Amino acid sequence: MKPNTTACPSLTTVMTLPARVDSALLAKHRRADDPLVVVKLVGVGNNAPYDFHDKGTRSYIFRFESALEGHILRVPLHLWQAGKGRLAHDLMEQRRLPHAMVVTLDAPTAAKPTQLTNLTEMGATDTSTDTRIVVGPGAEPTVAPASAEEKTLKAEADVKAQAAVADASTVSVAATSVQAVVPPLIAGRPLHEAAYDLVEPPKRLKALAALLGVAEDALRAGIGHADSRIELANAGWVRRKA
Repeated sequence: MKPNTTACPSLTTVMTLPARVDSALLAKHRRADDPLVVVKLVGVGNNAPYDFHDKGTRSYIFRFESALEGHILRVPLHLWQAGKGRLAHDLMEQRRLPHAMVVTLDAPTAAKPTQLTNLTEMGATDTSTDTRIVVGPGAEPTVAPASAEEKTLKAEADVKAQAAVADASTVSVAATSVQAVVPPLIAGRPLHEAAYDLVEPPKRLKALAALLGVAEDALRAGIGHADSRIELANAGWVRRKA
């Protein structure tokens, strides 16, 4: 029986590469999900493309990339490993390399599959009513009645909510309902008339209220009466209207 002499396809590709090779040409031979071997030359001294000659007759064009701080050549992994690393040996198996060489592997990032949630498999619960309807994997939905404790808690929560609304309404009415202060009568006369006799010369509001024996708020209400002939001036002085 003859031994299998069929050449490795990847090795055949390596052996048939042209005399000058760069990353773009090698990328044409990349397979799906094939990692890239990143070969970097350090210390070239300029940013121009650099021709690197292997130990044979082929040259590889390294191009400068500022992000990687060096001249870069990218080789698909299956070509790098073909024929027991034929291409790798041609590049690196030299007694003296003109520049330092760093080799790393750039593996492609596999996209994570989107996980879809099937509600009929996972189960969904409707808790908007007292009776919770659970949609399960069966053909008919299953019904899980709420427990007595849950019903009690819900009723207590409803009572508290209604009480809170009532309290808010009471506060609102109290805040908006302001009773008018009715000025008292002084010796059978309206307060503003009795005050009229005492504000010549003008007097302070506090002093005038003390003379009349009334509260300051009541005096202010009397001053603001429609028939009042006195007024409250700046700095709290009460005087006759001009």
